[in-house]
Amino acid sequence: MPDGSVAIVGAGVAGAAAAARLAERGIEVDVYEAVPEPRPIGAGLLLQPTGQRVLAAMGLLDEALALGTRVDRLFGDTPAGRTVLDMSYRRFHPEAYGLGIQRGALMGLLWGRLRELGVRWHCGVAVDGFDQDVRGVTLRLAGRETERHSALVLANGSFSRLREGMNVGQSARPFPWGAVWTVLPAPAGFAQIELRQRFRSASQMLGLMPVGRATHADAQSGVNLFWSLPVAELDGWSTRMGLDRLKQQMAELFPDVAPLIAGLTDAAQLREARYADVWMRRWHDGRVLAIGDCAHGMSPQLGQGANMALIDAHELAAEVGGDWPQVFERYTRRRRAHLRFYGQASKGLTPMFQSHAVVAPWLRDRFFGWGGRLPYIHQQSIATLAGVKTGWLWGRLKL
Repeated sequence: MPDGSVAIVGAGVAGAAAAARLAERGIEVDVYEAVPEPRPIGAGLLLQPTGQRVLAAMGLLDEALALGTRVDRLFGDTPAGRTVLDMSYRRFHPEAYGLGIQRGALMGLLWGRLRELGVRWHCGVAVDGFDQDVRGVTLRLAGRETERHSALVLANGSFSRLREGMNVGQSARPFPWGAVWTVLPAPAGFAQIELRQRFRSASQMLGLMPVGRATHADAQSGVNLFWSLPVAELDGWSTRMGLDRLKQQMAELFPDVAPLIAGLTDAAQLREARYADVWMRRWHDGRVLAIGDCAHGMSPQLGQGANMALIDAHELAAEVGGDWPQVFERYTRRRRAHLRFYGQASKGLTPMFQSHAVVAPWLRDRFFGWGGRLPYIHQQSIATLAGVKTGWLWGRLKL
């Protein structure tokens, strides 16, 4: 393998986007993926205006729009009818919107771009570790000889073990709450929804989001369903609780969901999701860089995971030039304010939406809806959702 190439570990949104953006800049790239046949696994995604700009720069936005569904509003309430969240992208900017899209659709677009660019893709090759020196990085591969590269980008998720090989202060704390989720076909006559959430305190949360089609051949659009659960209840939930009881809880919380969950007939349709709060003092160590959830994993409350991954890839490519340690150091400076803000915001908001807390969701129910009617607070809230804030009081991301 040529010393001049950059190795990327992980072929998810962050890894695939970074490989494509670097290849577009003329950089040789090798992608390593441990799964023999990568398949897109994960809940539907809400692409914010920031992520959309990256796709536009890659020439992929029109295809994404053809597959996904525009989302103009986020609305969340309680069973008693108290409004908790009511945010309109159009109040942020007349042309702004979110894009609900199936992960399979997005990954299909990104993987297609990798093939167009001729990026070398090593499937079924697990990277066990790495060693770096002043000239490059050596990858230790499971059951294979080592490979040599000029730099290494880690994009293998929040629970990456390779990240621990970086000489950087870091922590990864699993969230005590996760979720089960699925994408169900929208039944005939089902009310047209946008991003819809229903809360009971912070211990129950059901989310619905239209996510369009996985491929152009699909005749029916999908709706992503998300049900919050403590991690302690995720293991063996289907045996302990049973699908019928779970559906009953969903319908009791939000009766309007009944026609949709009629299509949920097998517990195997539901996948589990776990999250971690990943903190790193910096995201580079010499010739090694962490991006995406590997670098800054957070809870899904702000809907920023895929967007942050796309922005990471875009901003990394913008810094290409010179030796890789300097490129990675400039990248860290470029991304610091934006990533720090969203990491802090995610940690602050999560207990209000996924926890056994009492006071935090009580305050949320009484003040979020009221505060959202104030123009300044609404502008700040929707700017946060849109993914453009770089500070609590001021600062906007420029892509």
